[in-house]
Amino acid sequence: MSTWLNDISLALANLGGIAHYDALYPEVKKVRSGTLPESWKQIIQRTIQDHSADSDGFKGNNVFYSVKGIGSGVWGLRSHLLSTPSASDIEPPSAPERLLIETYRVLRDTELARKIKALHKNICQLCGQTVTLKDGATYAEAHHIKPLGRPHNGPDVAENIAVLCPNHHVMLDYGAIPLESKNLRSIQGHVIGSAYIAYHNEHVFNHGGL
Repeated sequence: MSTWLNDISLALANLGGIAHYDALYPEVKKVRSGTLPESWKQIIQRTIQDHSADSDGFKGNNVFYSVKGIGSGVWGLRSHLLSTPSASDIEPPSAPERLLIETYRVLRDTELARKIKALHKNICQLCGQTVTLKDGATYAEAHHIKPLGRPHNGPDVAENIAVLCPNHHVMLDYGAIPLESKNLRSIQGHVIGSAYIAYHNEHVFNHGGL
């Protein structure tokens, strides 16, 4: 019989590599054969925590990660947490400018941002679209609504991050469009803070953006 660890990993993989417990429980139930014990949900929780370095109960074999800052009960497979594909820019004109470009990308592509993009399956929260790359992978960008850099000094927290297609990312970066919570596609485990939406509308929208 397959182990709980294997079945939980398979269930998460079936769900795209990341899911809330509410979606994970029924998927494990489908994957795991035989009668489940009364404490099966607690077994799932304990197995995940035993195999996650993000948990105080970690016992080795770092299989899972928690999406800290997004909400309790959201877990992912480390093997599915991919780095953002690199763009194939033609050589920047100078070394200092190249350094600035790379630093800018690293700052915006934080680990938390990658986890949130995974939770949203790289689907834009404004238009519901994703970019499919040549190798079949999907792509989206993480937008810090209150920008990270000066003069805004926004925080790298889940409530300040929106998952966007490149077009909508540029529009928000340059203050071309306002933000309204009712127009943002939501998903269990990730809530954008109303204070950050208000900040965008007051300080970024129609103010030239970054």
